[in-house]
Formats: sequence, C-alpha cells, structure tokens
Amino acid sequence: VFMKMYTVKNWNEFQHYAKRSPPWIKLHRVILDDYIFCSMTDEQKAHLMLIWIYASQNNGVVPFDETFLERKLTISNLDLTVFIERGFLIEKVC
Repeated sequence: VFMKMYTVKNWNEFQHYAKRSPPWIKLHRVILDDYIFCSMTDEQKAHLMLIWIYASQNNGVVPFDETFLERKLTISNLDLTVFIERGFLIEKVC
C-alpha cells in the first residue's frame, strides 16, 4: 500500500539534531510573525505543533494518515489538508 508522506516546511533549517531523535523541539518565536500560522484556529496551531513533535522522531516526515496521527497524538478533528494548503507540510517526492 502506497502512503503519501509529507515533510515539515523548512525542516533542515530548524533541525539541530540531524542524527538522532531529540527529546524536545525548538519553537522559534518568529512563528508569531507568520501571518498564515497566526490566522489558524487555536486547535489547528496546537495540532501543527504536535505534528512537529511527531516529525522530530521521524526525520521530519509525516504520513498522510489522519486516523493514525489522531491516535498517536491523542487528538481529534485533525485536518492535514489545512497544513498542506498553507504550506506547513510539503509532499515528499520519493
């Protein structure tokens, strides 16, 4: 079964632990200057930050599987298309 995979926008720029799974991620305060991020709902922002944490243990890659991610991140109402449309997730070309 082929699963679409997505990478986090600017992953290499913000990833400081290239060779291992970090116990934490950096959240740069410049995100507050990102109009697109600030225009999202609080729920969407929280979901995106949880996706970033998940991606940190998977080399910046996230599967397009909302059911799996909802279970993994213990959330509901996840809509990955919001993050794709806004450019926070970019389709990974294999």
